[in-house]
Amino acid sequence: MSDRTPVRRALVLDPAATATADAITARLKSTGYEVSSHAVFADPTEPVDAFVYEPGLLEGTPTRNAAERLLTVVSRLAPFLRPPEEGGSRIVVVASRDGLGWPSRPELAAQSGALVSAARSLALQLGRTGTTVNVVSALPPEGSPLREAGRPENTHLYEPQALTPHPVTVQDIADTAAFFLDPRSGYITGQVLHCCGGASLLSSLSV
Repeated sequence: MSDRTPVRRALVLDPAATATADAITARLKSTGYEVSSHAVFADPTEPVDAFVYEPGLLEGTPTRNAAERLLTVVSRLAPFLRPPEEGGSRIVVVASRDGLGWPSRPELAAQSGALVSAARSLALQLGRTGTTVNVVSALPPEGSPLREAGRPENTHLYEPQALTPHPVTVQDIADTAAFFLDPRSGYITGQVLHCCGGASLLSSLSV
């Protein structure tokens, strides 16, 4: 009997080249994944255990038609996802809490809302195949240009702050993604987890 640990392969699709995707890539490598990170999707040649899609919403430079691209990529990935008897595969989508509504970024809000809807639909579609699909919905992390946006014109609102002692960081987002990608999270699918330091406890106009 071989005592070799099977290689776990992850694909991080990062068309906007973000610090968040870099942190996710580093986090996955630290847990033993063999990670392939790309700005442009190419069909893999070996099974994929984990797929992370980071379209740039948290940096304010979203990939056009991000939800449509997600659906296209997952369709092309389908032959390379693990079957249930091999533990299935994990898919994580990085979205923005702007999907709950924000006055100065309606395009980002619309893209985030569409990503959540697409991810939940994929979770329904892929459930029986052993693949889970979940969403990390985050505040723009520390260092994002969106953090300095200030008050939207004609409102009393300011960019929301985490309720925790420190702002949300790219490492916080990477750790949340890693939770969904862990084999022990295989019974969680179709969920949206807010990585926001508690800001989602507030109303939709304040998160």
